[in-house]
Amino acid sequence: MIETERLTMRPFYENDLGIIMSLYSNEEIMRYMPNDVMNVEKAQKHLNKVVCDWKEKPQVSFEMAVISKYDQEKIGRSRIHLDYETDTVMIGWLLLKKDWGKGYATEMTRALIDYSFDVLNVHRVCALCHPKNIDSWRVLEKCNMRREAHFIQKCKYIKGGNITWEDELEYAILESER
Repeated sequence: MIETERLTMRPFYENDLGIIMSLYSNEEIMRYMPNDVMNVEKAQKHLNKVVCDWKEKPQVSFEMAVISKYDQEKIGRSRIHLDYETDTVMIGWLLLKKDWGKGYATEMTRALIDYSFDVLNVHRVCALCHPKNIDSWRVLEKCNMRREAHFIQKCKYIKGGNITWEDELEYAILESER
């Protein structure tokens, strides 16, 4: 579990399908994600997988429900994916649209970076985002992550059965840089 001033990030439980559906079935939230929106069946499979990921040894994927401390409402998901060979993690998040613009993404990102360095003892933290997702890359820059690459047509997006190749930005910060 990861705590911030306003948020708790904890492992997903089997009864968390509601927040998974609210996030992954919303086209606006999923706009800059490579995969299409999910129906209930796909969302349930995804939830089952992330619940099982917490039991994996060694654990590589830490996908967490994000809960507001103010009202205990589930407002999003955060994720850390660990690569043991390179001592690197990839972080990411999704928030309900009603919670955009409240500073939660920055708060989560800072906490994910701190947890990655202080608890997981990694050397490097990375994040990817679509170049048109200006709010996301601004969050990364606010958290002192530097833009390391702009990949051209690197990421395969599948939306409504259509495939497009989209650009992708990579940001990173080293433990020694924070």
